[in-house]
Amino acid sequence: MQTRGDAFKIVGGLVGVTYPDDDWLTPEYLAPKCNLAYDQAIMYLELSCSPYIEKVVTVPNVNVGVDENNLTPYGITSSGGQEKTYPFEQLVEPRFVDFRVSGQTGPWKPVKECTILPDTPSQVLAGTFDFRVRGDFRPAPLTSDDSVIEIHPMAAHALAYSIGAIIGFERPNDAWASNYATEAKAAWDVISAKLTTQMQRENFRLGSPNRGSSGGRGLGWSYNLQANMGFEWRSFGLFVKLI
Repeated sequence: MQTRGDAFKIVGGLVGVTYPDDDWLTPEYLAPKCNLAYDQAIMYLELSCSPYIEKVVTVPNVNVGVDENNLTPYGITSSGGQEKTYPFEQLVEPRFVDFRVSGQTGPWKPVKECTILPDTPSQVLAGTFDFRVRGDFRPAPLTSDDSVIEIHPMAAHALAYSIGAIIGFERPNDAWASNYATEAKAAWDVISAKLTTQMQRENFRLGSPNRGSSGGRGLGWSYNLQANMGFEWRSFGLFVKLI
C-alpha cells in the first residue's frame, strides 16, 4: 500500500524539487492541499464506484436504555475520562450491527434495523452493552506521511497529480494547473474502472447463515434469539436503544 509520503515524493518530482529536503515543499505546505485533493478524489469516485472501505469496528461498554443513544461520537479515554472519541466518524453506511452484554464472551446478537426507532416499553431496564458494526467507511484521513492511501494500493501518483494541480492554482502556474489536472482525472478514471471491476466480482451478502435466509438485516439468529435492541441510521449518526 502506498502512503501520503509516497505521494509527496512524487509531487516533488513533478515540480522539480526533492521532498522533504526543499525549503518550500514541506509537510506543512502540502498537508492542506493533500486533504483537499483527497476529498475531491473521494467525491469524484463516488460518481462511478464506491471508494469506501469495509471495516468492522467494536465499541465496548455503552450504556443503553429507553432513550436513543448516538454511537457515532461515543467513547471514553483509557483512563476513564470524559474526552469523546469517534469510532464511527467515517461511517457511510452500516451493514450489520450486533450487540451483547458487556463482560460476556458469548455469541453476538443482531440489532434490529428500524426505519424509525419505536417507543420503548416502560418496563425495559437499561444496561451496558458492547456493539460491533460492520459497514462501509470513508478512507481514513491522511494525517502523516505514514498514512496509507486506502482508496487503492497504487493511488499515490493520482493523488500527486491532484496536489500538483492545486499548487498550480496557487502559484499561479496555468500549465501546472491544467496539465496536472488532466493527468489526475485520467489517473482517477483508471482507478475508478479498477474499483468498479473489483466490485462486480464481489458476492454481496444479502443474508448469512446466522441471520436467516430472508435477506433482511438484523432480523434474528437462526436459533431464534429475539433481538431486543434496535438501531436507526440517519447518515449523521448511528442511534441505538432497547426496544
